[in-house]
Amino acid sequence: MKKQLASFRDFLATGILGPLSPEMKMIDVAKVLGTPDDWNVDDGDDVPLYWCFGKVEVSFDIAAPYRMNWFQVECAAQLKGKFERVTERLKLSLDKFNGKTKPSEFLTAGLWDLKRTIVYYAALSDDILLNICAGGIQIHFQVDTSFIDDGDAVRHLEEAKLGQLLRDIDPRTKVDSIYSYPQPATEEVPGVFNWCWLTGHDYLHILG
Repeated sequence: MKKQLASFRDFLATGILGPLSPEMKMIDVAKVLGTPDDWNVDDGDDVPLYWCFGKVEVSFDIAAPYRMNWFQVECAAQLKGKFERVTERLKLSLDKFNGKTKPSEFLTAGLWDLKRTIVYYAALSDDILLNICAGGIQIHFQVDTSFIDDGDAVRHLEEAKLGQLLRDIDPRTKVDSIYSYPQPATEEVPGVFNWCWLTGHDYLHILG
């Protein structure tokens, strides 16, 4: 099967990574990417439902025909240079993005409708969580919180003015992982974290 070059920019805009789409079934993924480098099998599973192809990991539904739940580019902080080899069959052109690309840089790249793009943020102990959800794409960021003197991210999030908070967070991020879902991505999971949110348009406006 021929080798393919996928565009990272196109993936961010559409959720489709070269031949890989979140609408696929397990048999479709096997056809376009071949045998995975690794997979996980839980007790009671008839087939492996979690496949790994380098930095690309795929989760499938538990029942036949094993439709995809999502796929992700994991360890995305390590993305650098011009290209990333995914498998023997698939190479990714990074299109000037990398693991250090900031939320504001993704938002100003012309990828999405910013009034429909949502930036979620929350705090957990000494961590600040920040995600961008745009269509079926969800980008998770790591945030360096060493700028918080007492390490209490929850208190800092409650007390800081939003503009200053965003100016503190945005330059201190690295990309953690990027998910592609067959349905719109969201972080609104009641009871998990006290998520706050704003549109991509408002994020950039408040960031200044």
